[in-house]
Amino acid sequence: MKRTLILSLLFLSCTITYSQNCACDSLFFQTQKIVEDNYAGWFDKVTVNNKNAYTSWTNNQYLKVQNIKDDSTCAKVLQEWISFFTDKHLRIRYNKPKVYTNKVEKNKTIDILTTYLTESEIKSYISTTKNIDPIEGIYESSSYTLGITQAKENLYYATILATANENWKVGEVKLVIQKMGDTYTGSFYEGDKSDISTHEVKVVHNILDFDIIFFEKKFPEPQVKLDLTEYEMSKDRYAPSLKINTDVAIWKFPSFENNSYEQTQFLLKKYKKELESIPYWIVDLSNNTGGDYSIGMQVIEYIYSKPIQIYNAEMRMTETNFTKWYQYIADYYEQADSLTKSKLDERLNKMKASYGKMFNNDGTLFDTLKIDKVKPFPKKVALLINQNTVSSGEFFTLAARQSDKVVVMGTNSGGMIDYGNIVNYATTCSTIRVQLPTNRNLWLDTGFSVDKEGIKPDIYLQGDNWEDQAIQFIKK
Repeated sequence: MKRTLILSLLFLSCTITYSQNCACDSLFFQTQKIVEDNYAGWFDKVTVNNKNAYTSWTNNQYLKVQNIKDDSTCAKVLQEWISFFTDKHLRIRYNKPKVYTNKVEKNKTIDILTTYLTESEIKSYISTTKNIDPIEGIYESSSYTLGITQAKENLYYATILATANENWKVGEVKLVIQKMGDTYTGSFYEGDKSDISTHEVKVVHNILDFDIIFFEKKFPEPQVKLDLTEYEMSKDRYAPSLKINTDVAIWKFPSFENNSYEQTQFLLKKYKKELESIPYWIVDLSNNTGGDYSIGMQVIEYIYSKPIQIYNAEMRMTETNFTKWYQYIADYYEQADSLTKSKLDERLNKMKASYGKMFNNDGTLFDTLKIDKVKPFPKKVALLINQNTVSSGEFFTLAARQSDKVVVMGTNSGGMIDYGNIVNYATTCSTIRVQLPTNRNLWLDTGFSVDKEGIKPDIYLQGDNWEDQAIQFIKK
């Protein structure tokens, strides 16, 4: 049985196009207040010695905004004002306004199909039907279990058999796939049921490649099985990679974001035997855009040679910074057991009691990482950085370079890690937001700074063949 649930979405016709054009002088004062009240670097950047210079700079920049009539120019001047703080993490985010219209034209409807087929029914259908299409079967991802069956000639529905998405129900159709010759095109219904997108679809052995999402076939049993994580990595330009030659392992980390943690975990597990016997490693962090430095720390047990100092950070504790921080842990807090909740409550109360101050939850300047056993391999590691290595890429570099095995090579890093834990503040203008760091890394208390010049490598490299130069050096 097939039923249809119709969701109505209101769409506007584009008869007149206009931008928001907010009051820039008002936005200037909003931005100034957001930064002064919440930016973690405020007390370092504006001191008794330069307060007059800051005031003069601010007054001059304010004069520029008074006659500005469009948002994009306003955003540029606000960014110019913010450049006083010389912090690449502190910036203005400008999004072009959407196109608006002056009248309602029509309602667009999205049909949510239902089949209510069960897993046992789909298995029975597949087992008893001759010449099923290669795309038919039961597939899984981290969020869905789908059963794909033919609805009519050259048309296939992916019925939800299980889902972790509360917006969807078992029995609803998540994907609609059209076959044309030997190729497939599919319609993907968004997670919130707000829209539909169309994609090229491929069946690659046991993998259903829907362009933006991948599923692994579980039934019928595929003859050839590809690893889903490895397949995803081949399609992800930000995924880590590992190339193993005879005596050299070459890691590349374009980013510490997205699925990089699970992907790095996969590579470490798959190549564990080889990695424990290879004498030379290259860890390439050039152009690493940052993210979660713990992704890189997964390889630290291999390159570790002695205790590593990892500096802690303090948070500028304001009510709004606290609220934004809590939003990140709210789901975890609500689902935590009573003991965990009690410990979190203790921390939350300390944070609230520190409004108006800098809050160091650890209470120490740094922690010391100790690993019981030093691995014999690798013997030497070249860690590559350049001017585009920033943020968590720099944080990992600071930890890794403390090993006697590691030599940092390349050029100075980008210098964007003294202040971190980025949040976004909205303004009254929907096109303009303020991005600012709420944390201050405590190495600043020792007089050390990354942002001023970036991390200096031990060996400077020129040209394009950095890997070859690095291999030649560490093999000396």
